[in-house]
Amino acid sequence: MRSYAKKLMDTAILAGQIMLECNAESYRVEETMNYILSTSNFETCEAFAMATGIFATLDDDCIDSSTEIRRVPNRDTNLNRIYKVNAISRQLVTKEIDLDTAYQRLQDLKESEYPQWLKDLGLILMCGFYAALFGATPIELVIASVAAVIMPFIYKLDPKFKLGTFVLNLISIIPAIVIIILIQKHFVPDARIGISIVGLIMPAVPGTAITNAIRDTLRGDYNSGAARAIEAFVTALSVAIAVALGLVLAGGANPL
Repeated sequence: MRSYAKKLMDTAILAGQIMLECNAESYRVEETMNYILSTSNFETCEAFAMATGIFATLDDDCIDSSTEIRRVPNRDTNLNRIYKVNAISRQLVTKEIDLDTAYQRLQDLKESEYPQWLKDLGLILMCGFYAALFGATPIELVIASVAAVIMPFIYKLDPKFKLGTFVLNLISIIPAIVIIILIQKHFVPDARIGISIVGLIMPAVPGTAITNAIRDTLRGDYNSGAARAIEAFVTALSVAIAVALGLVLAGGANPL
């Protein structure tokens, strides 16, 4: 029974970690973890999620009380992975799969679904096509994509130096803005660099953080809602500062 409780705890913690890393709302993380823990029918099964960490507790007369805490400092947006974790938890609750199978599927899910080069290419193309959504001409789309080439290389510094979102946005967006302005000044003087700049910064806009802050707050989770609101504000501030500094360093261009 003790080994079963340990595996159940590990499964719930892993599911919560994956969901929180994929930017799921705190209440959704708690619900999924509680569903997994409740399959044991132990007397006490509790899960608690915050913006940067998860907690879980199991207790019953037949086991020793167990509590685990896991910090989750890194987050990205992956709705497909959130869906898959939810699907695994539902299959476990309905007994379509056993605990060992659920844990193994979560372990497999934690591994990256796409190679890094494909993610980098996606980021570069995304910046260009975001610009197209705002009415960019083909040349303005290309300018945004060319400037975005530098961003994946800078993002690779984060795991090593633990830069954080604020600093990472500064050091990735500033040189990209400078590149856009230099291309416009020396090669394409008629290009509207404002649209290229908007396309460039769109991947960094904290839309998911704002949405999650509102949803957590409306659910009554003011702690997580406030944390995500602050995260969104700091991220938006870093993007604004980066654009301003990039324009200044490039010689004060008119983005319109």
